[in-house]
Formats: sequence, structure tokens, C-alpha cells
Amino acid sequence: MKIIDAVWEKRNLGVETVEFVIENSDTEVVITEIFEAEKQYNVVKLPTNKPKLMTLLQENGYHFVECMLHVTHDLSENKVAAAKRLRMFESTCQPMNDSDLKELFVELEKGMFITDRIYNDAHFSKEAAEVRYKNWLIDEYEKGSIIYKSIFRGKTIGFFVLKRMKNDVFYPFLAALYNDYIDRGFGISMSVNILSECINQGAKQVSTYISSNNLAIIRVDVLLGYSINGIFYVFVKHKQQDFIKGEINA
Repeated sequence: MKIIDAVWEKRNLGVETVEFVIENSDTEVVITEIFEAEKQYNVVKLPTNKPKLMTLLQENGYHFVECMLHVTHDLSENKVAAAKRLRMFESTCQPMNDSDLKELFVELEKGMFITDRIYNDAHFSKEAAEVRYKNWLIDEYEKGSIIYKSIFRGKTIGFFVLKRMKNDVFYPFLAALYNDYIDRGFGISMSVNILSECINQGAKQVSTYISSNNLAIIRVDVLLGYSINGIFYVFVKHKQQDFIKGEINA
């Protein structure tokens, strides 16, 4: 089991946070380690083949919030070509500048990540969820990560952020359409931008995680040739009941 002390969430959410990632080789004894290391906000990611651990978590105050699906794309020529043919609109992408980032923050305030587990948690405010993403983007931008905008007819329709992992595997860990372009067929177009940019940077594979709460992106990824390689159940437990507002780190 991996225990991640999510110190950044204290700034974002106002509570001490810890994340437990249970591995397939773990047995039920890890439940004791979890209870001993709990903080104010606790997140457990559990592989799907652990029914005893699932029961123990539920009996001790944890509740299920989502599944996290691990998906990959092999970037084969045939799959990418097929993905491009599915586009209703042909958009382009380019790195954001400071002005673009300000526009992105305005879009965030409109409720861009409404399927997010923080956004839908009654212990946190909607503002705290939005602030969490703003802080995350600011941190990545200041560290030199490239935040891309997808463009259609001169207008920004959405954004994504890429991270190069080992062996030329690319991880798109943040991506979303702007509100005016949701449910209009632009999701496939922007997802093709992600695949194309990964290829341009020499990627051999795209690997990312998507939430079961976000049915739209699951549909798009399946259409574009992604494979589902693993599923984690996500459970959370609060040991503080205060309603958290959140603050921007800027």
C-alpha cells in the first residue's frame, strides 16, 4: 500500500488529507495501517478484487464516491486516423499565455468540473472545489508545465495539460471543455488534439485516469480507441464536519 500525505490539500481544502492506494498484493491487514494513519479527510483507492477490504472500509465509516478507470491509448496509426475521422469540428491547439490562463480561471468559476468528487462532497463548498483546481493549475504553470488551449475558429473551446512520464508515456492529467462548448460535439475534437500533441512530442503511449462520474469523457475515450486497463473504487471518510470554503494561492 502507498500512503500519500497530501499536504497541498491543507491549503486547498483547509483539512489535513491523506490518500491510501491499496495494491493487488495487499491483504486485509492494511486496514489497521489505514486506521492508524487517518487524518481529517481520508481517501482510499481500492482495486476491484478486494471485497473483504471493501466491507471493512464501509463498516468503519468510509463511503464510496466513484470509480477511477485507468485507460491507455497505444497511438497506433490506424486508431489515430480513425479518431480523426470521428471529429465533427477540426480544432488546433497551442500553449496558453498569462492572458489565456486568466480566461481559464473565469471558466473554472462557472463550474467546469461538476463531476469532481470534491465538487460533489457536501463537506466542501463548490468554491473550494474551484479553488483547488485553480491552485493546481497555478502550481503546474509556475513549475513550467505547458497548459494547452484547444482553438476552433479563433475561440478557445477548452484546455489540457500533459506530463511526460517514463518510457515516453504521456499523462494528460487535466482537461475540460469550456461551458459554451459542452454537448456540442467538441469533446472528440479536443481529445484528438491531445493525441496529436502527444505524437508530436514523441509519445509511445497515452495513459490517464477518468472518473466513472464523467460519462461523457468515458464515451469519448472509448470511441477514440482507449483501452480500460484497471479500475479502482474510491472511498472517502471525513473526521471533521466543518464546511470548507477554500482559498486561492495567488
